[in-house]
Amino acid sequence: MIAKDTIKTIMFDVFGTVFDWHTSIARECSAFANKHKVRFNHSAFANNWRKGFRNLQGKVAKGQREYLSMDSIHLEVLDNLLLELNITNIPSKAKNELNLAWHRLDTWDDVKQGLYDLKESHVITTLSNGNYKILLDLSKHAGLPWDCILSTELFGTYKPDPRVYLGAMNLLESNPEETLMVASHAYDLDAAKSAGMKTCYVHRPNEFGHGKGANPGDISRFDLTVDSFLKIRDSIN
Repeated sequence: MIAKDTIKTIMFDVFGTVFDWHTSIARECSAFANKHKVRFNHSAFANNWRKGFRNLQGKVAKGQREYLSMDSIHLEVLDNLLLELNITNIPSKAKNELNLAWHRLDTWDDVKQGLYDLKESHVITTLSNGNYKILLDLSKHAGLPWDCILSTELFGTYKPDPRVYLGAMNLLESNPEETLMVASHAYDLDAAKSAGMKTCYVHRPNEFGHGKGANPGDISRFDLTVDSFLKIRDSIN
C-alpha cells in the first residue's frame, strides 16, 4: 500500500511501459522488408529483436558481459536476426536506419496526458535501459514532459542491477519510501522493491502484439496496480 501524499518522485520504465514498441517496430520492419524486397514475419521479428536485447541486457546486469549501449546491442541483435533469415544483401546504412526505429516509437494512448497530470505535483523521470540518445529522441518525438531523463547508461549497467535504482534515488536525493517505480515488467518492480522503492505495475496486455502481454505472476506483491497512467495520480494523492 502507498500512504496518501507520500510520493514525491516517480520513475518510469520506458520500453513497453511508456512506448508501444511492438507496433512501431513491426510497422518499420514491414516498410524495411518492402523496400528491400525481403520477406519475414514482422511481428515475430520485432519480438525476437526485443528478446535478443533482453538476453544481452541480462548478461550485462549480471556482470557476464561488458556494457554496451542499447543502440549497440540492438544493432548486434539485428545483424544476427538477419543472418538467421539468410538476409545478407542489406547495406550497413539501411540496417543503421532500421536500428533508429527504436528512436521514434509511439506511446500508449494514456501516457502523455497521464504524465502531464502527474507532473503538476511530482518530479517525473525516466529510469530506463535506453541510452541517453534514444531517450532524448523518444521524448522529443512524443512530446513528453519529463523533469529529468535518467538512463542506466549513467551507471554502466542495466536493470535489474540494484546500482541503477539506488544510484537514481541518490542523484535525485529521493528517499526510497518517497519514490515510486512505474513499470509493466515484474522483474523491474521486484528489483525496485528490493531497493526500498514503492512499486506500480501497469498492465500492457498488448505489449508483444495483440492480446500478447507479459505474465507478471501474483501482482499483489506490488503497492499499486493500474491499467492506465491516467489512474496513477488519484491512487497516490
